[in-house]
Amino acid sequence: TMNWRTILMLALLAALGIGSWWLNGLMETQGWVVFKNQKWVIAGTGWETLKHAWPIAITGMLIGGGILYALLGYLYLNATDADHKSEIDRISAQKALSDEKAQNAMNQANESLKADREALRSYEGQLIDKERRLNRLQEEAAERVAVAESRANDAIQAAAEAEKRRQNAAGAAERRRRKLEKVNSQQEAKG
Repeated sequence: TMNWRTILMLALLAALGIGSWWLNGLMETQGWVVFKNQKWVIAGTGWETLKHAWPIAITGMLIGGGILYALLGYLYLNATDADHKSEIDRISAQKALSDEKAQNAMNQANESLKADREALRSYEGQLIDKERRLNRLQEEAAERVAVAESRANDAIQAAAEAEKRRQNAAGAAERRRRKLEKVNSQQEAKG
């Protein structure tokens, strides 16, 4: 950014340089004459004239210096105010940019959080669906096990009944065989 106080000081140095050069050129063309013995006599030329004209030079320096001091003071205060305003504007622009970046970061964080929450809800819903399917499969498996156990019990009972019938049939066959043997042995004894 442009620093007005530095520019003012550089302009003052340039003005002093140019003023010195101009004054030096002017003083080379000046002379001081005094009236002595009914004649005008040259007392000095160039910068020597200041030895004779010092009251005028000091008065001019005081008046010109005071005016220059007031003018430079006014210009310096305005340059300082302009520099401060420029610095405030720069800081305000940086703050606005920082605020905008912070707001953008906050918005991105909120969007990311919202997306994460939605993903979490979706994942939670998937887990709930899987849990329901697993519960359904577990219930179906329990029903199948119960049906299989019932069929196994029925088969065991049927096998036990079949074994009982076989034993009854074997017992009945044994009784018939004995009866037949008895009948055969009685017939042989009669015969």
